[in-house]
Amino acid sequence: MTEPTTGGKLSRKQQAEETRLLVFNTALSLLEERDFEEITIRNIVKAAGVSIGTFYNYFSSKLDVYYETYFLADAYFEEEVAPLLTQPTLRERLLFLFDRYAAYSSEITSMSLTKILYNSNNKHFMRQTDTGILPVLTRTLQQSMDSGELVCEESAAEIASFLMIAARGQVYDWCIHDGSYILREAMAGMISKLLRIYL
Repeated sequence: MTEPTTGGKLSRKQQAEETRLLVFNTALSLLEERDFEEITIRNIVKAAGVSIGTFYNYFSSKLDVYYETYFLADAYFEEEVAPLLTQPTLRERLLFLFDRYAAYSSEITSMSLTKILYNSNNKHFMRQTDTGILPVLTRTLQQSMDSGELVCEESAAEIASFLMIAARGQVYDWCIHDGSYILREAMAGMISKLLRIYL
């Protein structure tokens, strides 16, 4: 997903980030070759060329490595998707945002990784963050409320939470059907139906 940079002297902070990304990208590569259950921390560190101690400097478990994708996703939605939310209507902006969410889940990340992320023990869904799709969605809704485009008794945060629960459910359904349908099309259909409640 992300490639470490090369060349030139790096600060300790940069070196630490490079090592973190190396371990993460190595774990992703292993996931393309074998099932999650078959991958061990020893496999990851051996393939990455780092020590077990180095691994535990950055991650607390094998699963924690794969959860690193959330930080990359947060940056993606904040830095790449949010600036593109310039469509003339709220409906179009929301359909675009959720299309990017479906694309991220089905095309930018692998099916194997998405299946790891979508489990009931994953507390990252509930984490508090100022960046990522939920804050972008909430801001988009709030801006439309402030401009009078969206009039609703619910708050922007409540609507955003409702839409995200539904969107995650769509991704989960896609996972349990092993990607047998096009997620982006299914997401567009579902979000279109839900938006009839508000628009």
